[in-house]
Amino acid sequence: MPELAYVNGQFMPLAHATVSVEDRGFQFADSVYEVLRTYNCQPFALDEHLARLRRSLAAIALDYRTEPLREIIEEAARRAAFPEAIIYLQITRGVAPRNRAIPPEVKPTLVLTVRELVPHPEWEAHGICVITVPDNRWGRCDIKTVGLLANVLAHQAARQAGAQDAIFVESDGTVNESTAGNVFVVQGGQLRTPPKSHRILAGITRDKLMEIMPVVEARVSQDDLLGADEVFLTATTVEVVPVVAVNGKQIGSGKPGPITKQAWATFRKNFRPAALSHG
Repeated sequence: MPELAYVNGQFMPLAHATVSVEDRGFQFADSVYEVLRTYNCQPFALDEHLARLRRSLAAIALDYRTEPLREIIEEAARRAAFPEAIIYLQITRGVAPRNRAIPPEVKPTLVLTVRELVPHPEWEAHGICVITVPDNRWGRCDIKTVGLLANVLAHQAARQAGAQDAIFVESDGTVNESTAGNVFVVQGGQLRTPPKSHRILAGITRDKLMEIMPVVEARVSQDDLLGADEVFLTATTVEVVPVVAVNGKQIGSGKPGPITKQAWATFRKNFRPAALSHG
């Protein structure tokens, strides 16, 4: 089963895919993206991902017709034939001589890749450790742009600290999100997550989980995070990830807690079987 790419209308092996050095996505991060997953070769929550992509495109004033993307994504999943895959889709402003000004006429670049999704059962069983880092990102984290250097550096800091991820925290202690997922905390039996704003990305898994479990959207502080009974992250590729330590401090029992386990089981019961049944 091959790893595939699709670039501006053509499928090819991933290793053969290239873009111009003058592409504005490469030069300026003038580009947005989406990450989807498949269950049994079927893209999950495709409508929601495409809707978020359209919001990102509109936010950076990039005029792109998204209607054909559904067929392209589904065809890519069929061709790769991985039972569970990561589908990465990126749309850039296009190729033009390097200049900060947006060119009046430029054709957008579409890049799509498909790779096999590698599960992490050890995370479900044992959880992960995270650190907190100052949130020094730009002010529009709700736009899914490829300008992710702050996320890269934060994730690297986590790895160097022996952790698996980092959570961004404002100077006033407000918790926003992790480098690639949304944050949930459990205190006194109540499940809480930061509300949507320009400081967090509206996660598809986050929203799906909130459809099926009682969740309060409210500010979460770093003190709340460190003092929580349970903490977990949500993201497209990993669904629900228990957090068992923050900055070296044990969370709860130091093992995935009951509400975290319930969230994972409820998500899979409601969405994973439905997706698989279409295969």
